[in-house]
Amino acid sequence: MNKKIAMAISAIAVVGLAAALLFAVSTTNLLLAGDYYVKIDNACLSKNEPSGGLINFGTSEPYLYKLEAVNATDDRVEIDFGASRELRQDAFLKLDLQPFRGVVGWSEIPEDALPSNVAEALN
Repeated sequence: MNKKIAMAISAIAVVGLAAALLFAVSTTNLLLAGDYYVKIDNACLSKNEPSGGLINFGTSEPYLYKLEAVNATDDRVEIDFGASRELRQDAFLKLDLQPFRGVVGWSEIPEDALPSNVAEALN
C-alpha cells in the first residue's frame, strides 16, 4: 500500500510542476526568440526595486520598461526589459530575445529601418 501512495504523491507532484511551468511560460514569455520591435513610451517606465540580497530572476537594471512588442510576422506580446537609463521618448528599438533569457540586447533604430508591418503596428 505504501508504494501506491508514494506513486500517487509523485504523480501529483509531477502534474503540479508541469502546471507551474506552463503558467510561468505563459506569463513571462520564456519561449520567445528572435527580433521584436518596440516604441518607447516613458509612461510605461518604472524604477526597478533592488532585490535586497535575494536572487533576482529579472533584470538588475535601474529602469524597467513594460511595452507591447511586435515581430516581423506581426506577433504581438507584452515584453519587460531593463535599461541603465531612461530611453528617448518615441524611439524605436530592436530587441534581441532568446528563450528563457528574455531580452539579451537592444539597439535604437530609425523608423525607416522597421519592417513595414511593424511600423504600422507601432504607430
